[in-house]
Amino acid sequence: MTSQTTIDPLLASALADAADFVGQVTGTEPTPAELADALKRYFVLNEIKEHILMLRSGATEISE
Repeated sequence: MTSQTTIDPLLASALADAADFVGQVTGTEPTPAELADALKRYFVLNEIKEHILMLRSGATEISE
């Protein structure tokens, strides 16, 4: 059985953008498992943390 969880539209859009990007540069869109694995890697998490800290400091604006 698959659990149905509501995902914030901004997060869903970001995940779709990431999948589209990978598909464009590799020729094949990633599976959800591949994308999830990539997002859980330390380097990616550290980059996300640094970007959020930059946004919170007012260094750049959030674009939607």
